[in-house]
Amino acid sequence: MSKGKKIALIVSMVAVLVVAAVLNVTLLTTKNKTDDSATIQTSFFATSRLDRQTKRDYEIAELNAIIAMEGDEYAEARQNALVKKQQIVDAMETELLLETLLKAQGYEDVLITVNAGLDNVSVIVDKDELTRQDTVKIYNIIATEVSIEPEYVRILSV
Repeated sequence: MSKGKKIALIVSMVAVLVVAAVLNVTLLTTKNKTDDSATIQTSFFATSRLDRQTKRDYEIAELNAIIAMEGDEYAEARQNALVKKQQIVDAMETELLLETLLKAQGYEDVLITVNAGLDNVSVIVDKDELTRQDTVKIYNIIATEVSIEPEYVRILSV
């Protein structure tokens, strides 16, 4: 089987998994929640996480295809793909760590996105209104784990 066919097969399998996961999340959230606003917020967080993961899975699959290319003429492309893949993995680990830390501080649901360069962080908190104290607490947790300037951190409530 050619490399192109293998890549197409992998991408197709990832797409099928994504569709199954979306259906699963959609059915579970609508079945388990009776309050429409809670369902919308739960769906927002679940869908956003799924979208983020789907995008990252696709990027990693593409990078893995580049890494798997043979030949000396692809050495630089393979090295660049390895660096980019490591950046994505680092961003994913940072997101998970920050979400866990914020949930441990009492925030019910949190969605964090970190770009691959770890120089831009967006935080979305499941709370009607964030006080100044909440914002400072959230920023301090982020600043402790990621060296980032305050102007590159966005904190929003839903």
